[in-house]
Amino acid sequence: MSLQRLIFFVLSALFFIATSMWLKDELRPKWIEHQKKYYEEQAVKVEKEFLAATVAKDKELLGRRLTSLENPVYEIKQILLKGDYSWSKQQNGDKVDRCMTCHIDDEKLKSVHPSVKEFPFDIYGCTVCHGGIGRALNEEVAHEGMRYHKRQMELRVASAETMFEFWSELATLTPEESDPSLRLEMGDFKKYSITGDKAVYVGSQKCLKCHKGLTSPHVERWQRIKFKTFEHVKNAPDYIAGNEVYRKTCLKCHTTGYDETTGKYSEEGVTCEACHGAGEVFSYFMEIGKAPEGQKIAKVGTFGTPYNICGPCHHTRNHEMRLKFFQERGGSDEWFFPQHTTPYKTGFSEKGEIVVPMPKIQ
Repeated sequence: MSLQRLIFFVLSALFFIATSMWLKDELRPKWIEHQKKYYEEQAVKVEKEFLAATVAKDKELLGRRLTSLENPVYEIKQILLKGDYSWSKQQNGDKVDRCMTCHIDDEKLKSVHPSVKEFPFDIYGCTVCHGGIGRALNEEVAHEGMRYHKRQMELRVASAETMFEFWSELATLTPEESDPSLRLEMGDFKKYSITGDKAVYVGSQKCLKCHKGLTSPHVERWQRIKFKTFEHVKNAPDYIAGNEVYRKTCLKCHTTGYDETTGKYSEEGVTCEACHGAGEVFSYFMEIGKAPEGQKIAKVGTFGTPYNICGPCHHTRNHEMRLKFFQERGGSDEWFFPQHTTPYKTGFSEKGEIVVPMPKIQ
């Protein structure tokens, strides 16, 4: 065999092998194997439930589910992420997250993310925390630069800018940022730490250890007024008479770190973290000697920034349920108008006392 023929034969063989491998990946990509394994495991599980079922209706539903699992449709699953991604920014069209094409088992994902169960994966996807390339379907490419574990994510936080970039990404992907009708909840992304967990509230006592001396006028005023708002709420007749649902509407704004899902809160009253946000990250910077970095984060939301901390509570219609309560009972409006709003009342009695007629609900 001549040298030319040998070279041609080798190159042809290599081309044939490469083409075969390409066709195999195209016709039977690896992500199908992940889905196939998942559907097979689910089919075994449902079959056991089907055999154990005694109620005819349950057996029928399980039978249908088993049939669909035995004849699954293998497909690419993805989340279309919102945002201003385009060719002009050197990004290929809309950003997508296809991680769930392989990571198809929802229950398994929940079990390995126990502390981030409230994180809206259907809005933000996976790569916003873990990194990687969400559009890719090849495992090696998809996992490029990925942060697998919580510790790897936390090590990213070397400065305040890291948190701002993370929150900005969440803001870009959040529908509320572009829909004016939903803007009451703007800035909610600030409650997330870099891992997608809810940021931890450290408590005002930790803040006051240093800030009683550093910012004493501000702290003294806040302790005297805002820290004690919940004391007034607890003594209000409508709070005392109200049911659990009614009281929860008060807790949202008159406590710090209130969690609607559990009904628990960090502290009574409007304390430091009610405005400055959960102190987990910025207090960490303070403790390691990076006070300016911690200060940058602590100030976010307090000076008209997009991280709207004030808006959800300082909303004009938040006390409508209180107005209705006092109107129905025909009592004094003094409980409806909190003490700190007295200077803003406009009517005066003959004795010089401020009098405001009870507003009417239209």
